[in-house]
Amino acid sequence: MNSGSPSEILPSKTVYRPRNTGLRIPLWSSFRKKFRRVLDRQIPAEFLSDPESTRRARLITGFGLLGVSFGIVYAAFYLLIGHFWGAGIVMGCSTGVALTPYLMLRKRSLEVAGNFFVLTLTLGFLGLCLVEGGENGHALAWLVSVPLCSFILLGERQATWWVIISFLAAGIVICLNLEGMMLKPTYDPKWQPLVSAAGYLGLVLFMFILGLIFESGRRVAFARMQEALAELAASNERLLNLNNEKNELMGIAAHDLKNPLTVILGNADLMATIRDPGVLSRLSQSTKAVAIRMRDLVANLLDVNAIEQGKFVVKRENCDIRALIEQGLEQNQLAATKKQIAFRVGISDGLWANADRAAVLQILDNLISNALKYSPPNTTVHIHALPEKEAIVINVRDEGPGINEADQKKLFQKFTRLTARPTGGESSTGLGLAIVKKLAEAMAGSIHCVSTVGSGSTFVLRLPVASEPMNTGDARETKTPGANIIEIPHFRAQG
Repeated sequence: MNSGSPSEILPSKTVYRPRNTGLRIPLWSSFRKKFRRVLDRQIPAEFLSDPESTRRARLITGFGLLGVSFGIVYAAFYLLIGHFWGAGIVMGCSTGVALTPYLMLRKRSLEVAGNFFVLTLTLGFLGLCLVEGGENGHALAWLVSVPLCSFILLGERQATWWVIISFLAAGIVICLNLEGMMLKPTYDPKWQPLVSAAGYLGLVLFMFILGLIFESGRRVAFARMQEALAELAASNERLLNLNNEKNELMGIAAHDLKNPLTVILGNADLMATIRDPGVLSRLSQSTKAVAIRMRDLVANLLDVNAIEQGKFVVKRENCDIRALIEQGLEQNQLAATKKQIAFRVGISDGLWANADRAAVLQILDNLISNALKYSPPNTTVHIHALPEKEAIVINVRDEGPGINEADQKKLFQKFTRLTARPTGGESSTGLGLAIVKKLAEAMAGSIHCVSTVGSGSTFVLRLPVASEPMNTGDARETKTPGANIIEIPHFRAQG
């Protein structure tokens, strides 16, 4: 891992964002968003953290704005026709409604604000009933809307009490008329048809806007619920994957660590009883080999863990691709010689990538070692590096059995076991290509595989090209990538 100063860090998690495929009218959608932002400025922050509290707080502020708007219109109308009692009641009711959002801010209580709002409506509509003809006026119909508002704002338990109160208030008006105390309008009777028409039409509009506000809140709450369910499903999927990975890890620990430990313990017992230097040397080499295998497994596990937790830091700098490929080949030369596998290498002049040197070398080492593992003896592994417009492309091709379509779909996943097996009995943890993919993406690069069963496999690595390639003075390097393909013969394994 690179311990240099961080310039890029892999994200530790992915945030799910569900798609909204519903039909939307752009103008109305824009207005609704602006209106909601206006409402949210009047809502205490603690009410915006919970969907139900947010819904009720928005309703309170929305009803407050709606009540004031209706109150101004009706008060002006009543003053115009000389209905001064009605104008006074409406202005008093509008003042109480306007104070409701302030009361919510002051008391930090949805219940206090909601109950005050419903109380204001009840008293206001009851007062209008008394000055507009009782059961013969339109105000009684407005009083009927109070229980609905209380249900929307306060919930079933508290709304039940307001249903009873509204029922009693309407009952008082009706009983006064039944007792012969006819309630007469306090304005000129000639305006009664117009007042009734304005009252009933206004009630229709009020109930429509009330339903609109409620439906908007319900839609937002439903969308949040859907998002929460989607996130829950994604979390369950992640937990299931983590559980499967845990089971895979337990299997690796039981097999890939237990078996080498058994070999080491057995060799240790033999070395305590044998004095032959030749036998001791072979036992020492065997012990070293299995210890290296265990070290590589633990290193891979630590690498994957660091990457997935966002702790792996990538240090981007200009990298000489030729030098890194040659280093990767040197690291794998011994393994190639043992299997009589040749390297055929072609590298364009002056290839510089903007990447992490250690990460690129780790990727190349993994790709080359994998090509050797799955190649039969006496074949060739081909490594080519070429420039593209904004990338350096490195191809690593083997002449092995290839990878079938089913294996290609899970190729870069953790703990993947391919149908094809290493040709020389080499071990595989199923982690190498998963690490390669994450490292490539961390450097803004990519990796993919092209393979046909029976025709070998080609892994294609793309890395961002360096903006200003450096000239090291090596005669083989130029500042501008060219098209020359140079074969490096001394990397061909000897027979």
